[in-house]
Amino acid sequence: MFIINVRAPELSRDLLEMLKDVEPATVGHFKHYGFIDPSIRPLIKGSKVVGPAVTVRSPGADSTVVHKVMEIVKPGDVIVIDRCGDTAHACWGGAVTLAAHMKGVVGGIIDGPVTDIDEIAEIGLPIYSRGLSPITTKLLGFGGEINTVIQCGGVTVHPGDLIIADDNGILVLQPNEARAVAEKALSMQEKEKPLLEQLREGGSLPEISGANALIADKMGEVE
Repeated sequence: MFIINVRAPELSRDLLEMLKDVEPATVGHFKHYGFIDPSIRPLIKGSKVVGPAVTVRSPGADSTVVHKVMEIVKPGDVIVIDRCGDTAHACWGGAVTLAAHMKGVVGGIIDGPVTDIDEIAEIGLPIYSRGLSPITTKLLGFGGEINTVIQCGGVTVHPGDLIIADDNGILVLQPNEARAVAEKALSMQEKEKPLLEQLREGGSLPEISGANALIADKMGEVE
């Protein structure tokens, strides 16, 4: 059975621009969910991906919907693929990477292995996966879904959710929370700059961060 839904509503350009400067690791200081399993890693160092999710559920050895989604994506999209637990078959390779790149897709997140690493690296499209496999999927027509709610790396992903990914990991944000999260993260990143400068000048990290004061306070309580 195939389920192919329409795209999620477009997101504002200013929000997407704001999110490009947000680091998932900064968000990890105050938000503790929405982070995809860290074993899904970038194949290319220095990857940075920001964009709305186009979701795909592609089961087992069949990748029919992975090909079909290339008619649906638009420039700036991130393709997020639920492999339904399959860790043997690569549903994404060189041809799929090229097709996505030609459509303006900015990244792919695959909860499973991929193949053709040299071709992916040559094209330069940021791809995140659980590793590599020489066993590929086929066009079997078993079924699949596009733009439905999926699971990827332990996180529920809705069509149109915002994906922020870099070398440190992948964050999924719902559109209604994205601006507030971005504003807080960018403020924290700005406030961190003086701390880093003090460290470069020879400052003590526990003194600057307040760890020394916290420990002294707690030890005073024990006494």
